[in-house]
Amino acid sequence: MSVLREVAAVIAALGLLALLLAPAGMRRSEAFRGAGLAAAVLGAVLILVSLIPGDDLRAGLERLGSPAAGGAAAVGLAALVAAMVVGVRVVVARPVVWFVLLALALPIRVPVSLGSQDANLLLPLYLVIALGVFAWLWARVSGRVPAAGTGPRALAWPLAAFVALTVVSAVWSSDPEEAGIKLACFYIPFAILYALVLAWWPHAQALRALVIVTLAGGVVAATMALWQFYSGDLWWNATLQQANVYSRFFRVNGFFFDPNILGRYLALGILVAVAVAWVRRGNRDLALLGGAAAIMAAGLFVTYSRSSTLMLMLGLALLGARAVGARRALGVAAALLIVIGGITLAASGNVREAATDLDRLERVSEGRFDLMRGGLTIWRDDPVLGTGVGGFAREFADNLTDTERARIRVVISHNTPVTVLSEVGLVGFALFLWLLVGAGWSVVRGSRAQGGDAGWARWTAGAILLGIVVHSLFYAALFEDPFVWVLGAGACALAALPSQAGTGDRDQEAGGAPAGEAAGAQA
Repeated sequence: MSVLREVAAVIAALGLLALLLAPAGMRRSEAFRGAGLAAAVLGAVLILVSLIPGDDLRAGLERLGSPAAGGAAAVGLAALVAAMVVGVRVVVARPVVWFVLLALALPIRVPVSLGSQDANLLLPLYLVIALGVFAWLWARVSGRVPAAGTGPRALAWPLAAFVALTVVSAVWSSDPEEAGIKLACFYIPFAILYALVLAWWPHAQALRALVIVTLAGGVVAATMALWQFYSGDLWWNATLQQANVYSRFFRVNGFFFDPNILGRYLALGILVAVAVAWVRRGNRDLALLGGAAAIMAAGLFVTYSRSSTLMLMLGLALLGARAVGARRALGVAAALLIVIGGITLAASGNVREAATDLDRLERVSEGRFDLMRGGLTIWRDDPVLGTGVGGFAREFADNLTDTERARIRVVISHNTPVTVLSEVGLVGFALFLWLLVGAGWSVVRGSRAQGGDAGWARWTAGAILLGIVVHSLFYAALFEDPFVWVLGAGACALAALPSQAGTGDRDQEAGGAPAGEAAGAQA
């Protein structure tokens, strides 16, 4: 199975290069991109097959050989195909439906077992991605939509290079099983998702659909979190439930496995609510958005996620810089930091100790400094190309002494740059930095000159993306977060819309479609 996985990784890497880089507008390029998409999907499927233990695979095939199991499988497959056919027809006729389904599926994770490991995977999202692929292929064959572009080259090239290197690094990964999970469940499908969002965006009121569903989902998630805090009952995470017994704080996780992922989702929802409120003038809209933001803020509070709070603070500062000017926003932020920080330091000896004592700070960080030092140790052993995707945890555990193994319980990286450096080396880290610069350049460059809701939405996407990058310094899960891929692709699609310089951010009618959506509605 290891040989199959390595061959599949190479096939998928070549396919993603073709998918992300082939220019639009020429028939040969379209065929090239189609072949790339097929290769990427084939690679992901083969990797998933390689993760199934041989005995389990043989037992499953034997069960399918029985009349009852084979009949049930045939009926299930027929039902899935019928649902997919109906879904394709609906999406081709009303592409906005795909974005509604996408927004619904983005946060939903389902616990499953892959190989010898348990994981929380975005199974509904994979179905939505498959639906988007089939619908796009049918729309292209029937001539309903023009060829799609690959987005700004400043982002397409570093993204394709980084993803391809990460995928092919499964060939030398020290943990092939974890590498397979990361590739088949995150990197490959999310790269396809990025291309799909770019392709479908001009043909639907995508921004409105994503915003409305995300706000509704944030309110639901926050309400669930507040109920958990009130009832003292958690779901999905027995480890967190046990940790709460010995903690001064009762942390909640909503419908996520981890409180920090819930916190990230709620911080994102609050930033979206604030951004929409800035371009709305109706009292009813402002009341609804303010109420939604308040509920999500309450939910964020009971996650006790410091990294999510930092993400929110950074995002609000960036939105403020665009809305009222950088000097005013910086002055207000500095004043709040001095006042609130000063009061906190004066009132709490624990805070003063954590701020002035490195040992105390390391304890408060819950072992993150140990993880970062361990990642640098792993990198020094393989400085050029790293230990391969997914190899951090195994290499970190192998480098621990017996005493450290008894003391350190978490061996999963909580810092994306350190993980990148240790898993794909200096080459991958250089591509990662290039990707960050290219993403920032493509997402927000020219957004102020563009004006209208499209320019404001691009700036908001950039603020959220930077907040997630900062969050990933303390929790990781940067490339494993589908919101990153959707936000990046959506901002790039908005950048391709005509400039509306002279249209103020607050010039839209309260009930009107966003400026960027008008063109999409006419397509």
